[in-house]
Amino acid sequence: MNSNEYFIVNHPLSINVEPLNDQQTIPNKLDFENEIPAPFRMASDLASLDANSSQSVKLNKELTQGLWDHLEIQNQKISILLTYVLSQQDDKKMHYTATSFSAGECIFESNDVSSFNVNQAVRLKLFILEKSAAIYCYAKITKIHENKITLLYQQIREEDRELLIRTTLYFQSQQLKVRTALRLDKENN
Repeated sequence: MNSNEYFIVNHPLSINVEPLNDQQTIPNKLDFENEIPAPFRMASDLASLDANSSQSVKLNKELTQGLWDHLEIQNQKISILLTYVLSQQDDKKMHYTATSFSAGECIFESNDVSSFNVNQAVRLKLFILEKSAAIYCYAKITKIHENKITLLYQQIREEDRELLIRTTLYFQSQQLKVRTALRLDKENN
């Protein structure tokens, strides 16, 4: 799939963008896998587990309400702790805010676009605080327009791409709920 085949959502996302110098290249898959910092690997693994594990308990929720409530509290505790650990990975010197993203690319704004060049490779960290998740990957600058810079993911784990797909669907769902509520409110007034 190319980046245009993924749904892009307009939602702010904290990111770190570290341009690579001319001597640095995007690592191959094996080197990339070995390079991923432990907090990013842990966040991705936990997000995958969370997405797959609670379905069977949800099916029997009426029979297991006490257990379900306990598991939800434990999950919230882990999420709070993980969000704190991930916040320690956010380097303020490389911090930007993506204005939109998909499972194939993200767009961010910079007041200093002269620091970036089209086709330049970057080390990229995406922080998805609403999901207590973060993604470590490599991208390439594909477009610079005014102060907006488009990054196309070049080296990313498939489970992280799947996390981005689930995240864009989550934010799209939230945005649609807000639009529906506003429309219904407008119709009722």
